[in-house]
Amino acid sequence: MFYHYARQLIIASLFAVLIFVFFNQGLSTTWFLYLAIVLLLLVSFVLFGNVWLAFHYLKKGDLVQSEKLLHTTLFPEYLYKGHRAYYFFIKGMIFLQRKQLAEAELDLQKALDLGLRTSNDNAMAALNLAHIAFVEKRYQDAQQRVQLTKSFETKDLMIKENIEKMELALQSRYN
Repeated sequence: MFYHYARQLIIASLFAVLIFVFFNQGLSTTWFLYLAIVLLLLVSFVLFGNVWLAFHYLKKGDLVQSEKLLHTTLFPEYLYKGHRAYYFFIKGMIFLQRKQLAEAELDLQKALDLGLRTSNDNAMAALNLAHIAFVEKRYQDAQQRVQLTKSFETKDLMIKENIEKMELALQSRYN
């Protein structure tokens, strides 16, 4: 979310400088500023996309708006590594809500491999992967994913509670 506002602030300040120079010097000296603003917009959109804004809507529970914003990202392979991880995390969570488990598993695994920023997000991705494995009756994989989830040392009580529920479900399968 910060990157989105910072990007807008930089562009707005460049635009203000552009208007000031345009009225003082004319078009012949401001064409490069027009070009700079367009290039900055283009490069920032390719490198950052709308991932943080989509993540913000995902946290609010607005999956439709989050998905719309993700679809505006034209080249996810060119996003910065952290933004690309959250891009796949958001996609995985959307697929999970739609019960498209195979796609969700692929995207959540990509997000984990790229490395999410916080331990809570990593734990949530790993826990959802454990849940997918459990639903698909891959209990050993689910157990490994629960252990991975525990390794992220989250302080989120809801995640800790869901880890305990998953462990109880796995224990009941073994007994």
